[in-house]
Amino acid sequence: MYYWIILALVVLLDQSSKWWVSSTLFMGESRPLIDGILWLTHVHNQGAAFSILQGKIAFFVIASIIVIIGVSIWVAVSRPPNVLAMIMGLLSGGAVGNLVDRLRFSHVIDFLDLHWWPVFNFADMAIVVGSFLLVWYVFMQERSERTNG
Repeated sequence: MYYWIILALVVLLDQSSKWWVSSTLFMGESRPLIDGILWLTHVHNQGAAFSILQGKIAFFVIASIIVIIGVSIWVAVSRPPNVLAMIMGLLSGGAVGNLVDRLRFSHVIDFLDLHWWPVFNFADMAIVVGSFLLVWYVFMQERSERTNG
């Protein structure tokens, strides 16, 4: 259950924020959000992180669908601990958020701009945070098994 709740919240936050940015800022427009730290900059990305593999929309759509379906089936069948289910919800929610953009527009809408890092969105943040949490979770599980086993 936690998996689906987190997935839905990530998609809702991601898609509503992208809608707001698209309806508020012109393409390429930038406004400071936190002066000197964070800007809202409306850009389109046809690639993945750091704009790699530009224009490979079909690849990203197929890969995203495979991962989302695979993770969803795994969560339903294996019933992981709540923490792991929430982590997987972050990862899948981020994948769904960017997949929706790719299917609707053939690009991903990005808007969070640090000026020293590529522009990103909430789906990207969910994927990055979920990835770090998954590494942490696996590390803690292995550590616990070594200590108790």
